[in-house]
Amino acid sequence: MVRMKVRVGMVALALALAAMPAQAGFVGFTGKDANNDGIDDYFTVNGGPAYLVTSIAGGWPALPNPSKTDGLYISWTADQSNAARGLDTAALFAYGLNFIWSGATTTTTFDFRYLSDDFLVDIKLNGGSLGVNNFGAPSPWTASYSANGVTGTVVNGLNTIEFLVWNSGGYDPGSYDPAYTGISGPTGMAADFEIYGDATPVPDPGSTLLLFGISLVGLRAWRKRRQ
Repeated sequence: MVRMKVRVGMVALALALAAMPAQAGFVGFTGKDANNDGIDDYFTVNGGPAYLVTSIAGGWPALPNPSKTDGLYISWTADQSNAARGLDTAALFAYGLNFIWSGATTTTTFDFRYLSDDFLVDIKLNGGSLGVNNFGAPSPWTASYSANGVTGTVVNGLNTIEFLVWNSGGYDPGSYDPAYTGISGPTGMAADFEIYGDATPVPDPGSTLLLFGISLVGLRAWRKRRQ
């Protein structure tokens, strides 16, 4: 009986420790490419690959530039020169990153630095607005912007951050109209950010599902042994 109580107590302690987020902070940035295939290891664009930009348009900064952001420019295609992208129509681009939060649902803080072409409409956490944008900025792709101490609610397990960038193509910089289909130009985004707490990035949604699947199998097996 004593041994059983000790074992249960140890399990309870382990679960309690796992549920407590360690306030270490996770620093992330666009343009991580460990295998040098030209595709961001973690970010996607509209659900597809996020390419590291290799051909830039006139007026874009020559990144990396740590005084603006530690991130590299990424976009839906590597070639973002005026000649190649000048006839694209205006559109909204969602730059998304998944991360795992190891702890109970809680409110934490985020710090952001970013450049966007054109305007950052919003940064969303799990579909909810964090209230960050650079509307009205005279040149969002040459001057960096920051937002510190932004609060958001994270959940245990999989979370998603999305940077929503509106490529206006000369449209009114103070407004965002998803119905507008005028001629646009190149587009991209560079950003770095910090999540305060126990978070890790997820490079592949499939691996995340596998991770959860293995956890569920282990839980079922543990329950069977207890019956």
